Amino acid sequence: MAAANTSLPDPHYISPGYVDTLIPPGCIPVCTNDKRNERRVCIGESKKRRRCDSTLSTSDTDKQALCWDAFQFYLEKCIPVKINSVASFRHVTNEQASKEPIFSTMSVDSLPSKMLDKIITVQCVPNVNHKSLHPTELDDDKIRQKARDIDARLSMLPNTNSGNDGEENIPTFMGQEDQVTTCMSLRELLTIDKHNHHVSASQLPILDAEEMEQESISLNIDGKLNHQPTANLELSPLASLIRLPSYLLLGNPRNASKDVVIQNINLWHAPQSCCTNVHYDDHDNLLIVTNGVKIVELCPPGCIQASGVYSTHANHPILLRRGNMQTDEDIQCDIQSTLKRKQGSTHIVTVAAGEALYIPLGWWHRVVSKCDQHDASGRGNRCTAINVWFDYHHPSRQSNAPDHMSLFHLRQCSRRYFELNKDYATALLLEDKNQAYFLKNEEILPKDMIITTQENLIHRRDWIGMNRIVFKYELMDDESINTFGLLYRRCLTPTQHSTSEHDNKLYCLLEAFLLRIQLGNTTHVAGLVNMMWSEVSVAIWFSEILCKLSPEACYILTQAWERHAGVKTIVDDNGETQDEAELSYRRFFFNLETYSNEVRNHLLNGVEEFYHQAWVKLSSVV
Repeated sequence: MAAANTSLPDPHYISPGYVDTLIPPGCIPVCTNDKRNERRVCIGESKKRRRCDSTLSTSDTDKQALCWDAFQFYLEKCIPVKINSVASFRHVTNEQASKEPIFSTMSVDSLPSKMLDKIITVQCVPNVNHKSLHPTELDDDKIRQKARDIDARLSMLPNTNSGNDGEENIPTFMGQEDQVTTCMSLRELLTIDKHNHHVSASQLPILDAEEMEQESISLNIDGKLNHQPTANLELSPLASLIRLPSYLLLGNPRNASKDVVIQNINLWHAPQSCCTNVHYDDHDNLLIVTNGVKIVELCPPGCIQASGVYSTHANHPILLRRGNMQTDEDIQCDIQSTLKRKQGSTHIVTVAAGEALYIPLGWWHRVVSKCDQHDASGRGNRCTAINVWFDYHHPSRQSNAPDHMSLFHLRQCSRRYFELNKDYATALLLEDKNQAYFLKNEEILPKDMIITTQENLIHRRDWIGMNRIVFKYELMDDESINTFGLLYRRCLTPTQHSTSEHDNKLYCLLEAFLLRIQLGNTTHVAGLVNMMWSEVSVAIWFSEILCKLSPEACYILTQAWERHAGVKTIVDDNGETQDEAELSYRRFFFNLETYSNEVRNHLLNGVEEFYHQAWVKLSSVV
């Protein structure tokens, strides 16, 4: 398959090589070593970066306004900035700040037993050195490993593939699709031993505006959150321990409108060194490190081409999602062009405990959690951080969007446009495929079908029956779909299976059949779902056929399950109500036995490729 067009206009670079550091009011700016690539800016300076008086004395309102003015500069320009002392950006004295850290220590000694014994759902990265959690889910298959390798090669961070303790291939948090979700008590998570644990990084949702059924998460001037614990978010009781930087997240105290709207608060817990893959977020992000050290690689939106509007991982590089559909030569070429774009605008920032980093929406970032030190017990020093995702609603950002953010905003508009017109685009693509396919094929029959026995006669009748359904019927109905499924399964039996040419004909016939399906009618979808119910005793042959399906056929097959979900329910042997599409999906892949992962990956990649083609088709129409 030809490589995707990855040519992009040169990004509008912001000043590369450093990230400013905000320090609290009344402090004198401290010069930093140039090797750290950082500048420190004292709150209270003008935008010309004049040094402020260290004896600055203001009222609380003025202090909040000064903090906000300095932070707003970076919000409006969408430029990352490091916050030197997060605790000082709250309405507390220095003495109170030392007594009330940004987050209480995550240890069994600091939390009540009732909270520690709570069973929580952990979204985690499996330890590459430990395979006992869910072996079937932890298989490091070729596609995932290839994505990890591509991600490592896209990074400009040195030595991120091995820890200082000699570990190689430290676990990488590759996004929702590759996460392992498991349940354990909070106590178990916090007391995992480095040498025998199975979790390397955990994402723990604390508060979510959508889950809490409110527009935002409100914050007091002292940094405390206003919330009621909710059963939907198991760790919501931990929110009472959080003290966020209120002067940065409350907005201008003289402005009645609420410009900063908190959407999500997550806790990251890493028992050992690990990293995330490169990605971007659709919300502004304040990453607050409470323990350990995080090294963050940052670059503007134009440096990396995203998966785009057609991907389930649209905020990941396109190479990670479609790399397995390209040749190694094409991948290498795309990686080199990406690194060339990143060369002039990549920032590498070290964020230690008590510090924070503002990551603008749309900015690509890769985060490495360092757990190299050891405490008195000899256990590795855990790395924990609070992630605050928020939206900044202010006319200045919309009316004066910085040039380096133009590609991100264009991508967002394109995504919304595609979502609104996706059905139209896919219909156009399927129609083109139908015309091309059925002009080429009038019927599909094996050439070696010589009638010698009664068995071969039945075999020939099956093939003729399937061809009649696909090429002669003007309309597909539920009965014809079920009939085709019955005949097709019979042709997959060992007695009917013979040569590779036979397999190719079976593939072509299934491809033609799927292209004849019109998914707009739920009855037809139900028929296709039912067709997949029966057991397949020849998994290896069927999986080989399925792995040849075109992107269009992959889309039709997966849509049969998705669109049928909720249409029909059945009562199983235990008297429980089950969704027919979900049961069909499970049984279908179960019957493929050890080949199920290969087929599932092919279908997922085929759907992504189909959406990519649909987007290209839609773009050409407009």
